[in-house]
Amino acid sequence: MVRDEEELRKRVETALSQRRWGWANTILYREFEESNEFEDRKSVRIGMRAAVACFLLFGCFDLWLFPDVGVYGVLTRISVGLLFLVAVEWQVAHDCSMRVVNATCASSLAVAALCWLMVVGYTSHQTNFAQFMIFGTVFVVSSSLFFRIRFSMGATSSTFITLMFAAAAVYADIEFSFKVILVAFFFSFLGLALYLSWQLAAERYVTFLNATRAQLNEAAVQEKSLQLARIANTDHLTGLKNRRAIVEEYDVFREGWLRAGKSIGVLLIDVDHFKAYNDHYGHQSGDRCLVDVGHALQAAALGAGGVLGRYGGEEFIAFAHVADGEALYRFAESLRKAVEALALPHSKRRDSTGVVTVSIGASITRTDANSHLDRMCSEADNALYTAKANGRNGTHVFDAQASLTDNEDRNLAVILEQAVERDHLSLVYQPIIDVERGSVHAVETLMRLRGADGVPIPPSIFIPVAERTGAIIQLGRWAIRTACAEILVAGVANKVSVNVSAVQLREASFPLFVAGVLSEMKLSPSSLALEITEGFDISSDSKMLQTVSALQRIGVEIWLDDFGTGYAGLSWLQAVEFTLVKIDQRFLQSCETEEGAKFLQDILHLVRNRGLSVVLEGVETSEQMAFLRKVNVPLAQGYYLGRPAPVGGAQSRGSARFEAG
Repeated sequence: MVRDEEELRKRVETALSQRRWGWANTILYREFEESNEFEDRKSVRIGMRAAVACFLLFGCFDLWLFPDVGVYGVLTRISVGLLFLVAVEWQVAHDCSMRVVNATCASSLAVAALCWLMVVGYTSHQTNFAQFMIFGTVFVVSSSLFFRIRFSMGATSSTFITLMFAAAAVYADIEFSFKVILVAFFFSFLGLALYLSWQLAAERYVTFLNATRAQLNEAAVQEKSLQLARIANTDHLTGLKNRRAIVEEYDVFREGWLRAGKSIGVLLIDVDHFKAYNDHYGHQSGDRCLVDVGHALQAAALGAGGVLGRYGGEEFIAFAHVADGEALYRFAESLRKAVEALALPHSKRRDSTGVVTVSIGASITRTDANSHLDRMCSEADNALYTAKANGRNGTHVFDAQASLTDNEDRNLAVILEQAVERDHLSLVYQPIIDVERGSVHAVETLMRLRGADGVPIPPSIFIPVAERTGAIIQLGRWAIRTACAEILVAGVANKVSVNVSAVQLREASFPLFVAGVLSEMKLSPSSLALEITEGFDISSDSKMLQTVSALQRIGVEIWLDDFGTGYAGLSWLQAVEFTLVKIDQRFLQSCETEEGAKFLQDILHLVRNRGLSVVLEGVETSEQMAFLRKVNVPLAQGYYLGRPAPVGGAQSRGSARFEAG
């Protein structure tokens, strides 16, 4: 926040802590008057018109009670009322200061009272005159009733009017006791009117102070939110856009593709032999290398009207609108040559290049395939693999006609197609622990795959292939059915979560399948949670949003996985009513620093304000567990609490073993 705002905040807090009968802060009161000037200008015209109307209507009593001078009283009312009405209208129309306008209003009350007394006071009906003077109290309260006159000015006017009426009562030809009663009444009423006027003015001032404080607090929250958004969308090392920011930028490009057919070229860029560079030159030099490479890539991408961000590790991602495959290749080569031109020494390469270079895999949107970023990245990743296999420091554009021509991909696709039938699949479960009770809240399902030779195949390898080939649909259904049987039907735990893929969520029949499994096994829908994993954007895909909505209507819980990384960002919390949010482990790992701990607490505060339950992933030490208790995190998951294991083998710290039966 700027210094002026901090100074204003201090003044407001000091003013609010003072007693009401203390002197108002001069600067704040000036701002109070300025902030109300527009409304005051509108109300003063209405107030003057109402006051004059009231003043003239009382002329009826003049004609009735004072037949000898009543006509003169009415003429006086008309003359004085119209005079001040015209004066105020002219002042407002010519933007006179509100001090002048208010002074005119205050004067009008005193002059109107004085003129009326001077004319009607000569009536021979003195008793009627004395009794009717009781209505003179209307003049006393008019500064608050009809106008928003400053208290000191209104008090002066009301006091002067009271003195006039008291003097008129003293000189009236009435009994002495009546005079005493009238004078006492006028001054008593003055005290009451002044108190009420002061109370009203004080309330308006305090309301202004509270509104100012609320505005300052809102501005502080907005600034903090913007700062949090900047941090959340920026890679901490290079200062480039991170994956979440890249997704948002890609959505803008994708709208152009959908609306106007402007093809998008997506690049995945990997620094060649970076591990060797890091090991030889050290991590600090490795970080500086990534920063230099990132800035060179960004300059080249911006020159082509593109966007660049850090994808993770030594990988970067870029995209731009391109006319065709040749333009895509030129775009990629401009980025590769920009890094090569840096000539950063790299003496530990296994080839003879001697400088830092990058390999680039590229993909372009096509009318025969969806344009979501997850698919584009998958294709670009395949092309990147080919670029590396061809000797690095080169660009390869994905060929849709040659997909899955690699022997490994073909073999893996065959294994996945037969995985369920030949029993190559298995599930392991990792507990999610209730931090306060130490009991198991739920277990997360993780899929494992073995090749024909029994060798495990990592999920990072087989899941992308399963998604590209569509095998993930069969695998995902098998996982849900098996997890429900092994965990829920067997009574191992009260809740089980299963990760779902974008491909599954785009399948219209998926909610019916889930409902069928739950009905068949006689399970409560809320005992099953489906985790939407990072790696695809749900907030801009209407089909997936419809599927999620259908699942929620069934009663299945929808969890947001890996919040704070990849695509799992703030826009998701607006698009879907999640039951629970799992915060990525990197935020817990960064809590060793004061800044990291504060940032995690900001994220927790944000999620809790949405009314969502929280799981913190990656708990690996007792110190981290102590931190979770300190910040009141309800649920946790990690190797310290329990490693993934099959049913009958999984065990969580502080809880019973997961054994069916």
